[in-house]
Amino acid sequence: MNKIIVKKINEYIIMNIGLIVLALGIDLFLIPSKIAAGGVSGLATIAYHLWKFPPGIFMILCNIPLFIVGIKFFGKGYGVKTLFAIIMLSVYTDMLSLFIDLEHCVTDNILLSAIYGGILAGIGIGVMMKLGGSTGGTDIIGQMVNKYLKIPIGYAMMMIDSVVILIAASIFGIEPALYAIISLYTTGRMINLVIDGISYSKVAYIISDEYEKVRTVILDDLFRGGTVFCSKGLYTNKEKNVIMTVVRNRDIHDLKEKVEKIDKKAFIIITEAHEVLGEGFKPLSKEI
Repeated sequence: MNKIIVKKINEYIIMNIGLIVLALGIDLFLIPSKIAAGGVSGLATIAYHLWKFPPGIFMILCNIPLFIVGIKFFGKGYGVKTLFAIIMLSVYTDMLSLFIDLEHCVTDNILLSAIYGGILAGIGIGVMMKLGGSTGGTDIIGQMVNKYLKIPIGYAMMMIDSVVILIAASIFGIEPALYAIISLYTTGRMINLVIDGISYSKVAYIISDEYEKVRTVILDDLFRGGTVFCSKGLYTNKEKNVIMTVVRNRDIHDLKEKVEKIDKKAFIIITEAHEVLGEGFKPLSKEI
């Protein structure tokens, strides 16, 4: 079978898993606890508790018009994956509600509901975003606000979600709304974690007068490579070499210790590396 076709099939299988996880977060934790953490799913939570409106149907009734508007504003290539996600999320949400009691949460602790609902929602949305799609709703409105009002998309989405939370606060009270903010924050953190991945590596920038010795330690003791930059001190105006190297988290202590033994005056900057591609790390092209 053609590799492109296999890759597409794998993508849609993974998207379905992500959408099921998102639907579980909505049905198991968010709706039963009256946590309307922004977006169309937040409005669906409000609609369910006010009128017993099936959340999946409500979400698709809101999302399809928004998707059509999105096509009008951004063109026909706006996103088959987004349309797929809109439809399937609605289907999964209402299908799971046949087996899950939306009136009673699996936990009586609303804080746990906010956290775990946010985690599951973040995983589902993060998977969609990583594969080039979205779940519609707030994303579409945020993109339109960004395009025409020039407000950064992150702030636009935050404003829209805040409006939903305020509406929920006027209906359910302030406490569920406060928990909704926790859930929204958790969702955002999980989205970043899914997209960027857990950092297993760090980038170290080393400035030392003992350049050759530090270079030897990195190459021969840590078995890592690196890059050298020529730099000039802002205060001293002297030229020095800056070594940039990427090491695993478990090796960073060893690196600092060895450099300190060579040069106690060495200047070291260590930062997180969310994703490292290339020889010795993750392959540049990786099949899903």
